Amino acid sequence: MHRRPVSAVAATAALSLLTACASVDPGDAEVTLGVAAAPSLAGAFTEIIGDFEAENPGVRVHLELGRSADLAEALETRTDVHIFASASAEAVRGAVEAGAVAEPEVFARNHVVLAVPSGNPAGVSGLDDLSREELRVGLCDEVVPCGEAADTLLETAGVTPVVDERDAGSRALAARLGDNELDAGIIYRTDVAASHGWVSRVDVEERERLLAQDAGATRYILARVLSGDERGPDGEAAREAGREFRSLVVSDRGREALESAGLQPVRS
Repeated sequence: MHRRPVSAVAATAALSLLTACASVDPGDAEVTLGVAAAPSLAGAFTEIIGDFEAENPGVRVHLELGRSADLAEALETRTDVHIFASASAEAVRGAVEAGAVAEPEVFARNHVVLAVPSGNPAGVSGLDDLSREELRVGLCDEVVPCGEAADTLLETAGVTPVVDERDAGSRALAARLGDNELDAGIIYRTDVAASHGWVSRVDVEERERLLAQDAGATRYILARVLSGDERGPDGEAAREAGREFRSLVVSDRGREALESAGLQPVRS
């Protein structure tokens, strides 16, 4: 079986992030704005950051991707992070209670889908197929948002899958599907789009499609990080840049970027 040395999903994500970080010469930057975000926001935020830096040549945006709970735990002491974009409402609640973030706002939704390698070689047609013992089935870890969404979806659908193993996140699972290491998995629809055809979404019946949109949904929350604003090296300039960046995310142009990445913008 032909195998690619680097998965299309991983290569595309890495290239996008490098392009965003290289759009402004660090030597010319007056202010560095730190954004900590869930990995499933990488595509949309790369586009938004490119637009923001082009319109604010005195600001360089540093995007840090990571598990929402891990990012939230460190925010109290991080003076280099000004904005937190979380895929976990629980992580944001904890950060608010700890006095690490303020002004949380739901700005987008995502949901998981049943996905297969291009061509669907195992002939998967619905969630019930995940119980087939001969299939190699992958899910995200239970402790990450895509794993929580997948487990809620399967429980609601009354399906007990035969799981080959759990992956660290939706992008990692999408990469394994694209490399034909798994026959099926439940990942974010944004990662199906980011695979550029190496991973396909199964055309399930309407009941399962509606369940995925409801039970398998994740809501993204944007918040201001207080330690970065109050103790960060750039002071008021960073606070103002943060306000402008958050405004761009929830603007019409920001919503277009979110939609292009497969997310559903939430209008306030």
